[in-house]
Amino acid sequence: MSKPETSNEANAPQPSATHADASRRNALKMMTLAGGVGLCGAAAIPAARFALEPLLDDAGGGKQRWVRAVRLDRLKPDEPTRVALIAEARDAFITETKELGSVWLVRRGAGVFCISVVCPHLGCSVTAKAEGVFYCPCHDSSFTKDGKRDKGPSPRDLDTLDTKIEDGWVLVDFKKFRMATAEKVAV
Repeated sequence: MSKPETSNEANAPQPSATHADASRRNALKMMTLAGGVGLCGAAAIPAARFALEPLLDDAGGGKQRWVRAVRLDRLKPDEPTRVALIAEARDAFITETKELGSVWLVRRGAGVFCISVVCPHLGCSVTAKAEGVFYCPCHDSSFTKDGKRDKGPSPRDLDTLDTKIEDGWVLVDFKKFRMATAEKVAV
């Protein structure tokens, strides 16, 4: 038969946690806290980059994006040449070659005049006629060789773009503009 428990043994205080157990628990708490802070910090970096991108990139139309268009010696004087602007676009880890749009380039002396092929009326493609004038066949808008509105429903002149020449190449400051407005507004 077993001995009945005496009240002294049942009510005896249990041994308290040793100092080593408390140190291990504290170390585990600190490692968990450090891991949580590290994960939050790792998630915060892309979120901060996303939030600050408009400030860093100046995407409000003021950003200059110089795109190599064509060699200067390929352009004939005073003859409009349509050129597709190709650039590399980077999205996360992928870099791809992409057509941004097209422009009309006209060599004038040592410089190059550039206008967008997009009609400011509704975004149709503007063509060049033999006389050096530009024409939108969709709505019968015509423009002078300087891109000034001559006739038709277009609300403004053709959109001009800045150019520069580096190492024999024509570079275009490529931008797109809002259609169907009297003001030239970059988008």
